[in-house]
Amino acid sequence: MTGITVVLVGLAVGSFLNVCIDRLPAGQSLFTPRSHCPACGVPLATRDLVPVFSFLLLRGRCRHCSAPIPPRVVLVEAGTALSLFALWARWGVSLVATLLALAFCVLIVAGGIFLEGHIVRRPCHGTEHRE
Repeated sequence: MTGITVVLVGLAVGSFLNVCIDRLPAGQSLFTPRSHCPACGVPLATRDLVPVFSFLLLRGRCRHCSAPIPPRVVLVEAGTALSLFALWARWGVSLVATLLALAFCVLIVAGGIFLEGHIVRRPCHGTEHRE
């Protein structure tokens, strides 16, 4: 396996992790319906689903309605690819690298959901319970 292959696999995995970040909190299926623009609802064409490159070619906007694509999308894709490349460079194709890659993926999804969903809320000043 070459480094380029690892990066391409990492980009594809990162793309799927974005689907997980978007759909798991809402209880939606990870496989249907097809990916679509959250603003206009138009299903994305295959050419719009190429990790990182589609984001750059579309200048971070939906092809149909020009709504901005969250920067998180490209960060998760590139971050996953870089993480998998680093694991491969250090441990090669091994059980250790595979287990660490799975752990990284879980952490990326959990972190993405945390940051997007604002799961932990800051207390509102003045509304705390006082005894």
